[in-house]
Amino acid sequence: MRSLGNAVYVENRKLSRSPVLWGMLVFLLFVTGIRSGGADWNEHLGSMTFLFASVFGLMGFGTITAWTFGREYTDRTVKDLLALPVSRTTIVIAKAVVIAFWCLVAALTIFAFSLLIGLFIGVPGFSWPIIAHQFVGLLLIAVFHLLLCSPIALLASISRGYLVPIAYAFTTLMVALTAGPTALGPYLPWSIPALHLSMSGLTLFPLGTASYVILILVFELGAFGTISWWKRADQR
Repeated sequence: MRSLGNAVYVENRKLSRSPVLWGMLVFLLFVTGIRSGGADWNEHLGSMTFLFASVFGLMGFGTITAWTFGREYTDRTVKDLLALPVSRTTIVIAKAVVIAFWCLVAALTIFAFSLLIGLFIGVPGFSWPIIAHQFVGLLLIAVFHLLLCSPIALLASISRGYLVPIAYAFTTLMVALTAGPTALGPYLPWSIPALHLSMSGLTLFPLGTASYVILILVFELGAFGTISWWKRADQR
C-alpha cells in the first residue's frame, strides 16, 4: 500500500505540472463559457453536461489519459520507470488513480464555473433540486467516460506514444456523433454517455442493461490489457 501511495504521489506530480492538463482545462472552460446561457438553469447546465457527454469526455479525458501513459515513451523515461523496484501493476493503477482524480477535478471545476456564469448573467429559475440533478448527471457522465479511457491507455502503451490514442479518441468521437442516433447507438460504447443523458429524465439508468455492461466490458478489456502489456514491457 505504501508503494502505491508513493507511485500515486509521483504520477500526480508529473500530471499536475503538465501543460497538457492545464491547457486542456483552459480550453474546456473557454468552450463552456461561450456555450453558456439559456432560458432557465436546466437548459444552462444541461448544455454544459451535453458538452461533456458528447465531446469533453471523449477528447478531454482521452487526451489526458493518452499523455499520462504515452509521455513515458516520448520522453524516454519508460526504461527508468520499469527499472524501479515497484510492481508494474502498481504503476498502472497509480496512473489510473491520478487520471481519474484530475478528470473529476476538471468536471467539478467546469460545473462550478457554469454555476458562477449562470449567477453572473442572471439565468432565471435557480433551484437547488435542478442543481443537484444536473450535478449527479454530470458525475455519471464523467464516470462513463473514465471507463472508456482504459483502451486509450492500452493504445498509448502499445503505440509507445500519444498520437495514436488521440487519433483513436477523435475517431470514436466521430463514430459517436454519426452512429449514436441510429439503432446501433445503445451498443456503441462511445455513444452510450450521450444517449444516457438524452433519456436521463426517465430514470437514473434509462438505457438497457446491455449498454452499461458494454461500458464495463470495454473498461475491463482496456484495463487488463494495459496491465498485461506493462508486465511484459521490457520483453518488447
